[in-house]
Amino acid sequence: MSAKRGLDAQIILNAAAELAEEKGLENVSLSQVADRLGVKSPSLYNHLNGFQGLSTGLAKLAIARLESAVRNAAVGRSKSEAFMAIAVAYRKFAKENPELYKAILRYPNYSDSGVQEAGHAVVRILYQVMEPYHYSKENTIHFVRGFRSVLHGFVSLEEAGFFQGTDANVDKSYEHLVRRFLSTLTVKENP
Repeated sequence: MSAKRGLDAQIILNAAAELAEEKGLENVSLSQVADRLGVKSPSLYNHLNGFQGLSTGLAKLAIARLESAVRNAAVGRSKSEAFMAIAVAYRKFAKENPELYKAILRYPNYSDSGVQEAGHAVVRILYQVMEPYHYSKENTIHFVRGFRSVLHGFVSLEEAGFFQGTDANVDKSYEHLVRRFLSTLTVKENP
C-alpha cells in the first residue's frame, strides 16, 4: 500500500486484526501495524487515538464479526434450531479467530459506547430468538446469560487445551452440552 493514500481506521484495524492472529493480541503494536501498512506510526494517529484507540477498535471489529456470524447463523431458523446454529457459529468464530475472541472478552472493561453497542447487538439476536418462548424479561436475561456462559466456557476450555487426549469427540461433546442446555427451554402457553 502506498503511504497514506486510502488509509482509514477500517484498513488499520483489519491490518491489526491480521497481526493479532499471527502474533497474538498482546504483541500487536502501533509500529507493527504501521509497518504492515507501509506508513509511519504517526500516520495512524490521524485515524486512531493511540494504542487505546487501536484496542477499542479491535474490540469493535471483533464483536462486529462475531455479530455477523451469529446473525447469519440465526437467519431462517427459530427456537432451538436457531440457538444450535448460533452455538456452532460462535465456536467456529472463536476457533478461527482466537485472538479477536480475546479482544471481545475485554470489552466489558471499555467505556466506549460504540464497543458496548456492538456487544449489545449480539445479545439482541439472542433475545429475538427467545421471543417465541414468551419468557419474562428477567427469565430471558437469565437464559441468555446461561447460554452465553455455556458457549464461552466450552470454547475457553477447548482453547486452553483441556479436551486433548480424551476418547470422546469434542464436537459431539459441544453439541451434547448445547442441546442439554437448550432442552430446558419450554414455550410458555400464556405469555
